[in-house]
Amino acid sequence: MKKIFIALTFPFVSFLSNAQHMSAGITVGSGTGWMTNSNTHVVHKESCNVGGTFIYSTDAHWGFAADIKYSREGFKYTYPGTGEYAGRTLDTRVSSDFIRVPLRAVYFFNEYAKPVRPKISLGPSFGFLTGGKIRVENDDHDNFSKTPVNDQFKSFDFGLQATAGVNFRLAEDVWLSTEVAYYQGLLKQNKYGSNNMMNGNVVLNLGLTVGIGK
Repeated sequence: MKKIFIALTFPFVSFLSNAQHMSAGITVGSGTGWMTNSNTHVVHKESCNVGGTFIYSTDAHWGFAADIKYSREGFKYTYPGTGEYAGRTLDTRVSSDFIRVPLRAVYFFNEYAKPVRPKISLGPSFGFLTGGKIRVENDDHDNFSKTPVNDQFKSFDFGLQATAGVNFRLAEDVWLSTEVAYYQGLLKQNKYGSNNMMNGNVVLNLGLTVGIGK
């Protein structure tokens, strides 16, 4: 029994025995977003985000990251009009405003003492829809309508976010973070229809963090 206890607790004790580092800062990003399973030909739409980030790291390879971000996302598509718009093309742009909270386990390929630390991460991301518009206009852009995005889409989103990037040391306990992040939603977002429309996006994030807690 004693040997089993030692075997189970050794990884945890080893993790805590490493020197630990915490940093916090700002992060911004830009990329493209889309919606899967929309039953239309979806065109990717530009997306952006800005917010705060917290990173915990040991001297060795493992760490943890948590962000809170404002994220502008959405998608766009065109379809043939009917009725008074027969023979015309209608353009729909969905712009959604989210507060997103991604939580990620991080693996650094170099130790903390190194000036360059390649990294990968994976974890859940929670999204809270705060607003946005659905804009529909014809191909001459002379007639359009706007409706709130939450008339058609749900207020909560959940999915997985994976990243790959590099941290660069600028000064002692000051890091520049670069990463490509891919998000795939796992929950149906449309309130109506049998198809399961889910959010997706790819963005390039840049961050600046400073050591805290010393």
